[in-house]
Amino acid sequence: MAISSIVANFLIYIVMAFFMLIGIYAGFKETKTKTDFLSSIGTQTALSLAANWFASNLGSSVLYAYPEVGARAGILGNFWYAFGSTIPLLVFAWLGPIMRKKCPEGFLLTSFVYERFGRINQIYVSLMSMAYMFCYMISELSAVDGILTLLTGIDFNHIPIILITITTTLYTAYGGFRSSLLTDKVQGWAIVILLIISTIGFGVSVKLDPGVVSSSPLLQSNQLGWQLLYIMPVAITFANLFHQGYWQRAFSSKNDRELIFSALYGSIMLFPTLFLIGFTGILAAWAGTYPGPDPNNPVDPDMSFFSLYTLLPDWVKGFVLVLTVSLSCSAYDSLQSAMVSTMSNDLFNNKLPLIFIRGLTVIFNVPVVILAIRNLDVLIVFLVGDLIAAAVMPAVLLGLVDSLYFLNGFDSLVGGLGGFFSIFIFGAAYFNSAYEGALLFILSKGLYADDYSVLGAFLVAPFGSIVFTFLAFGVRLLGKFILAKIQGNEFEFPKRPEPDTTKDEFEKPEPANDVKPYSTEGESEKNVNVIINPDTTEGESENTNTSNNAVKDSHSMNEV
Repeated sequence: MAISSIVANFLIYIVMAFFMLIGIYAGFKETKTKTDFLSSIGTQTALSLAANWFASNLGSSVLYAYPEVGARAGILGNFWYAFGSTIPLLVFAWLGPIMRKKCPEGFLLTSFVYERFGRINQIYVSLMSMAYMFCYMISELSAVDGILTLLTGIDFNHIPIILITITTTLYTAYGGFRSSLLTDKVQGWAIVILLIISTIGFGVSVKLDPGVVSSSPLLQSNQLGWQLLYIMPVAITFANLFHQGYWQRAFSSKNDRELIFSALYGSIMLFPTLFLIGFTGILAAWAGTYPGPDPNNPVDPDMSFFSLYTLLPDWVKGFVLVLTVSLSCSAYDSLQSAMVSTMSNDLFNNKLPLIFIRGLTVIFNVPVVILAIRNLDVLIVFLVGDLIAAAVMPAVLLGLVDSLYFLNGFDSLVGGLGGFFSIFIFGAAYFNSAYEGALLFILSKGLYADDYSVLGAFLVAPFGSIVFTFLAFGVRLLGKFILAKIQGNEFEFPKRPEPDTTKDEFEKPEPANDVKPYSTEGESEKNVNVIINPDTTEGESENTNTSNNAVKDSHSMNEV
């Protein structure tokens, strides 16, 4: 028996109203300038950021994807899926401090890309990142639309998509990233409480036959489970590194120590959560609700969680409904904030007035809603986004290696495009068809294809990206060698470049007026400001400090 429509609507509306009030409050209290809207550099403690990592990595779509993997690949696949989803937080604990050191005034991955590889690459990576986040947003709205219908038995006619979009857009457009930080903090701890209660409800309500459990093939090793050992860590790690909302959070930590501990705490919260959610697919198989008693009308694997849901009492269904809305809001507002920050910082050089930035927050949701209403395959859209990241990110990450200073923007650009080209070459060779090779870009056969095409795509994308990056450098180097011989000059290997102090300030995406560099471990924010701005007198406002620095930079450039 489903929850009554009155109770379901009440729970949905009250949760959305609650989060909207929190987001508006955060915007009123915290967002005073354009910088506050776009970033929150050097403000967050480990526990606060851990709740953000946790909430941002979840979404209502996990109720589809993880139980489906559990139902298909058993305990092995479920473990590797949950593990692969947790690994990226540990990667941020490692790469985050490196990125903060190399780009101390940045707050997005693309800030580093600009400094290391130039403006063209920044725009290219930014567009690819926005494409990934666009896929993620479509998946999230498509998922929550179907889930709320399944949980309540009510045909909402896509109203949940519109309501969640309006709710999150209102408080994100008003408060920006600061609103997303606070709502994710509240949502993170709320999700923990709701999960504990829901888990107890599942444990009390679902009855299992010990004989069915002990003889279940879901406890045994299988091909798909071992493929996921590679696919999921690679796909999700590159995808999360492409998620600008995560970089916003990495740059928002007070110092490197807080960042590292926040990632560790977030991982400790995230792994058991995702494992338990995926385990419901296995429980559904053991309880007989998946594939169901009717062989002529079997339950699809991605519906395994919802088939189990029918066994629960109404009070547990109510908690799951609230959990679903909380999951969706937490994921979607993070994506909204990251998307608008990326547009403003990368495409418009941070020159747009705040009112126009808020307008962007509203505008880009329109195509997302239109596509989400079409009920696309959630897991496929996710995987396409992951494949984009797997092709582009390796060439970008090579720029973090100091000994590879000789790689430039051309090499990185060719490397990313080479990652895509490698997918096509592999697909054409694997299927003996150029057309099938092109279809591999959209993973038309899905994750559970009865072959190695998906595994191969995720193998060749990062490998091809790296190979083509060095191949591009080799071609450049050969060209310089030939040119030197023609001109009768001595050929020299590229030297380590000196820091560029003459870069045109107009071309560089401008930090907003009141950016405060975060501190490194053991240093207070005040001390860092004193080091960076030695001419600042005590008592001057933050905006005045930055304005003075801009004037000094301008004088310095004129002198050069």
